[in-house]
Amino acid sequence: MPKEQRLVFGEVAELYDKARPTYPAALIDYLATLVGAASTVQVLDVGCGTGKATVLMAQRGFGGVGVEPDLEMAAMARRNLAPFPNWLIASTDFEAYQPGNDRSFDLLTSAQAWHWLDPSRRFQQAARLLRLGGWLALFWNRTGNDAGAVRRAVDEVYAGLFPMLSPHGWLTAGHPPVGAPPPGAGFGPSEWHVFPWIQRYTTTEWTDLVQTHSDHRLLDPQRRAELIGRLAHAIDDHGGIYDHPYECWLWSARRVGETR
Repeated sequence: MPKEQRLVFGEVAELYDKARPTYPAALIDYLATLVGAASTVQVLDVGCGTGKATVLMAQRGFGGVGVEPDLEMAAMARRNLAPFPNWLIASTDFEAYQPGNDRSFDLLTSAQAWHWLDPSRRFQQAARLLRLGGWLALFWNRTGNDAGAVRRAVDEVYAGLFPMLSPHGWLTAGHPPVGAPPPGAGFGPSEWHVFPWIQRYTTTEWTDLVQTHSDHRLLDPQRRAELIGRLAHAIDDHGGIYDHPYECWLWSARRVGETR
């Protein structure tokens, strides 16, 4: 049976946790302006993975629940959030999540994961779980503008081996695939904010990162190893360092009414 692309990350949960980038402090600061910085703020982090963004919100003092369907990724998230007793991890699909006790959340976040959810149900489920006045905040790290020598060398590797494969996996540019709340979903006007930042990678750190991309995980292992080797040579030939520009894109909207 073919692998389901959204669930291939658990194959490399340890590597994912080590290699995937974090999120800029300015993003977390902005989320705090939406809901306040009180320790009573309750967050539902959807598709939390190993807890890359969840831990940042926990460190800010927020409590809540991370929802993650992949068992290996969820186990890693529990380990990373062990120092924060006001967080739980639910191993389930978001569409099936039931918080119990009529619990509602002040903030519902999804980092790099909203596009994996059922587009016919995701906004309605988010509205059901948010309190009136709560916020839906969806964010992605995207590749920033980069015309440098390392970027050109990396692109040439892909052009030669996999011209139909994205050179940067999930790191495409521009607007992420949010979609739009359907009429009656209960959300007010949405806003976009972009937070630029830069992450420095060694050759090994970049090739580790590449191996966590879902489209790369689906490659034949031998062909994937060839790609990784070529990428390593390309970065080594330019000093073994890649200063990669990111743009963290945030889409946010407030729950302002009952759903229909």
